[in-house]
Amino acid sequence: MTLTELLQIGDEVVFKVDPERRAWTDIYNDVPDGTKGIVCGFYDAVIYESRVRVLVHQPGVYHRKGAVSVWLSDGRIVPGDWSIEMVDKDQEKRRDAALRGADGILRTPQVRLGDLPETKVWEQDKVRVRFPHDGSEHEMTIGRIDYHHMHQRRNDGSSWPFYDVRFMEGGSTSAEESWIELIERGNVWKYYNNQPLVFTDLKEEASFFHLVGQTEEVRNPKNNLYSWTEEEVLEAIMNGTVHGFSVDSGFFGSGPYINAQRFKDEELGKRVAKVTLEGFGITA
Repeated sequence: MTLTELLQIGDEVVFKVDPERRAWTDIYNDVPDGTKGIVCGFYDAVIYESRVRVLVHQPGVYHRKGAVSVWLSDGRIVPGDWSIEMVDKDQEKRRDAALRGADGILRTPQVRLGDLPETKVWEQDKVRVRFPHDGSEHEMTIGRIDYHHMHQRRNDGSSWPFYDVRFMEGGSTSAEESWIELIERGNVWKYYNNQPLVFTDLKEEASFFHLVGQTEEVRNPKNNLYSWTEEEVLEAIMNGTVHGFSVDSGFFGSGPYINAQRFKDEELGKRVAKVTLEGFGITA
């Protein structure tokens, strides 16, 4: 969660601008570090929560607070961006705690405005794409839909290519909607339209339900964090606390970072747990 989501109009803040930011913008030339001001407003931000990589909010269009504006004692109003800190640290901690659920996950305050805009195809749909620049045609899948660019135009007046389309052999590019022809609906459309899903194996099935938000990350009871050792997570799978785990390689050689997951569908979770343990030569 960013500080913007915790701030309210009337809060006192103090500027602490990153030196690199000062180097490439003149906004803060007359705002030295330590300058105090009062939050006086926020920009409106419209957020598109997609049907995949669902974390907290269900798919749809949402409004939330955007960038903060700060009033200075000399009458100027300047953007806060990532260059301010809240003066009342105790209040900041209280607000942060109030926005966390029992699982410790931060719930960003936002208002649902409506459903996602209609599109001809959805994520994971199988499509045929005709690229006008060379006349080639390819069978591809829809990766991501960039709703923010749906109604934007390029300099020549043509539509913005707001679909991320993926080649069957790997790699991806962008495409306009007019270039795309639907061949077959994928599991994302089927899932949200209550149609039977098709998977090639358990790995694909588990990955899909994780993608659409049907898993919960579980804290390690030994440290109350979301990090686990291999021994700890395997023990948790054996006793039924979690169903499986994923591994992040980490940054700068920090080593693997293990995240434990529990599926909301208990039957699927048990199948994942069984196969996971078998992969380590463990019989449940």
